[in-house]
Amino acid sequence: MKEKKEKKMTTFHYVVSLIVVAIFASGATVFIYELNDNKQLAYETAGGKQSDDDDLAYLYSLIETGYIEDVDPQALHDGAMKGMVQAIDDPYSSYLTKSEAKEFDDDISGNFEGIGAVMTMTNDMPTVAEPPIKDSPAEKAKMQAGDIILKVDGEETQGKTLNEIVKTVRGEKGTDVVLDIQRDTETFPVTITRDVIPVDSVKGNIDKNDKDVGYIQISSFNTTTSKEFDEVVNQLRKDGAKSFVIDVRGNPGGVLTEVEKISSRFLEDGQPIVKFDSKLEGTEEHDASKQLDNGEKIKEPTVLLVDENSASASEILAGAFIDSAGLDVVGESTFGKGTVQTVIPTGDGGELKLTIKKWLTPDGTWIHEKGVKPTIEEKKPDYIQHKLIDTKITYKLGSTNENVKIINEYLNVLGYSVEDDSDTYSTETQSAIKAFQEKNDLKATGVADKDTIRLLERRIVEHWKDNDTQYQKGIEVLNKK
Repeated sequence: MKEKKEKKMTTFHYVVSLIVVAIFASGATVFIYELNDNKQLAYETAGGKQSDDDDLAYLYSLIETGYIEDVDPQALHDGAMKGMVQAIDDPYSSYLTKSEAKEFDDDISGNFEGIGAVMTMTNDMPTVAEPPIKDSPAEKAKMQAGDIILKVDGEETQGKTLNEIVKTVRGEKGTDVVLDIQRDTETFPVTITRDVIPVDSVKGNIDKNDKDVGYIQISSFNTTTSKEFDEVVNQLRKDGAKSFVIDVRGNPGGVLTEVEKISSRFLEDGQPIVKFDSKLEGTEEHDASKQLDNGEKIKEPTVLLVDENSASASEILAGAFIDSAGLDVVGESTFGKGTVQTVIPTGDGGELKLTIKKWLTPDGTWIHEKGVKPTIEEKKPDYIQHKLIDTKITYKLGSTNENVKIINEYLNVLGYSVEDDSDTYSTETQSAIKAFQEKNDLKATGVADKDTIRLLERRIVEHWKDNDTQYQKGIEVLNKK
């Protein structure tokens, strides 16, 4: 199976997954998290299985009796279980030990502290598996899918188990953890302050300029999202909303039943929400129904906003909007996560997360590694796509590098007179930084230190939010209805 394609996390996601292979510091989000519901996977018992078991038992015996040092039997067992799952080469399937399973189950209950990202082991190195949870410390630090964690607080991760690494990244709200990241050919440290990961998954407000438009942001699909969504819709209707903009940009996914309940509200009963294809159950289709939406339909004009980090359950919603509801989806092609996992308890107290299905859009398209293409494409501006500026360096007159070019562009966007395409820290840059510092109550040195850079990045995000072209396009689409 091909490795999951990597997507770029940009400045936009600084403020603004899905079964995961393991929980990386918070474990808040799962993709389509399906409990077994008394269904059992069929295990073959014929055709050489006994000899395979004999080989495993023989290997276990050789290690236990012949290895020069004492061994932990449980560690051998866990290693065999993990190795077997890793051999299928699927980043979304994994075996969790008893302690890991407990942590996972505790996390999805909604009470957790951490940084809000998830990871898998790739080539024996911990790697971020999915876009970080929206508004989490990891997202604000611009971590992105594909980042390799080389060190945690100065300690090498190579040679350690996933569980060991997760435990070092976890911690109490307000404490810091320093991660050394490898991204492509770059290596750099990131300091992240742990926090309580947001539990509320739906927020809403009336548009400040058009009081007929209700804005709804869905940050993830957890076990309470559809209920939260209904409450927000009802409140916005009371506040005067006659149309809706639903925003799942940066939403990494969540619980299947929750996105189906929300999708059903926009469809006629019997219309398809999503289709599945599996080895055990063949092809199946989940349709809109009163059992999902209690007969409460949304008839108001609605558009959906998506981006390259809208994943899994968010993509199911986008597919249902386009194929079944005939509603517009605005933004950029989505992440491309087209598989479903189930959780199977094992006899040793652990859990197996196993990819068992493909999911397809209502018209039968498998979007895996391709994403859902919006009906109306609207890209974010280049300035919001930049990576986080390296704060290990203090930038001053004469500095020349790629980061300086980003600083100049940000200053230009914010209205300061600098050459936005220059990679040199010029006298104009120095004057602009000094003016920026004075305006924002920082010590006016004209030197771009860590505090200045971080505030500059926050101001850029605030500028984007005040000039959100994707949202504005959504409003424009609604006004044409």
